[in-house]
Amino acid sequence: MVAKVRNHFLVIITDLDGTLLDQRTYSYEPSLPAVVRLRELNYPLVLCSSKTAAEIIALQGELGLKDPFICESGGAIYLPQNYFPEPIAAMRPRRRFDVIEFGKRIFYLRQALQETAKDCGATVQSFGTMTFQEIMLRTGLTLDQAIHARQREYDEPFFIDAGDEARFLTALQEQGLTITKGDRFYHLTAGHDKGGAVRVLLGHYRRHYPSLRAIGLGNSANDLALLREADIAVLVRNPDGQWDAEVTTHLPNVQRTDGIGPVGWREAIENLLDSSGL
Repeated sequence: MVAKVRNHFLVIITDLDGTLLDQRTYSYEPSLPAVVRLRELNYPLVLCSSKTAAEIIALQGELGLKDPFICESGGAIYLPQNYFPEPIAAMRPRRRFDVIEFGKRIFYLRQALQETAKDCGATVQSFGTMTFQEIMLRTGLTLDQAIHARQREYDEPFFIDAGDEARFLTALQEQGLTITKGDRFYHLTAGHDKGGAVRVLLGHYRRHYPSLRAIGLGNSANDLALLREADIAVLVRNPDGQWDAEVTTHLPNVQRTDGIGPVGWREAIENLLDSSGL
């Protein structure tokens, strides 16, 4: 991948699982050199994931990041306090962050999920019904990570055990709900997506950096809306050696990595910076 970005201010917006992080082990070791390089260049690295705020805050601490992040598939933007000089009407303080919310609360999603499953005769499990041990078994997370992952506010991961899957998903969509397919689960949200949150965040950046170029990286259909908002969209190769078919169908010109997961992520960032003399 060669993309010229000389004389531009870069903002990197990235998915996590299967992209910056290994899809199975959640390791960021292969991608870490590129993370450090971005950090040294003072280019914001915005984590944009279906993960919860608690999960992302913990990961930011490990990576030494102090940039904004987007949690739960675009449910909210978390900004370090006073990150932008101008006040933002929609934001409210939460701990050491200013938060802009887009999603409906989790109790609404969980109620809709269970009531629709009952009406359709489907058997569904979600993070709201699974124990920590079940989450650990299905995801490979540690107990601490599973505790953070269950602190959901705007996005409910679920899977279907039995029943007519197409009928069930259609019934949810007819209620104005949004379903996306991630690496391990379906994700249920109430109309928000990664793209909407990315668009808002980039709008604030562009007020201060007119020459901004946004680089988006993802690996699955859940990242399609994110990639559509980027000036340069990069699709990271999956462990099966393929690139997500839904993304390539809707974004046929998306740039693709040769490497898989965090190896491909590092490849994309380093090629981008090297080709621009950074």
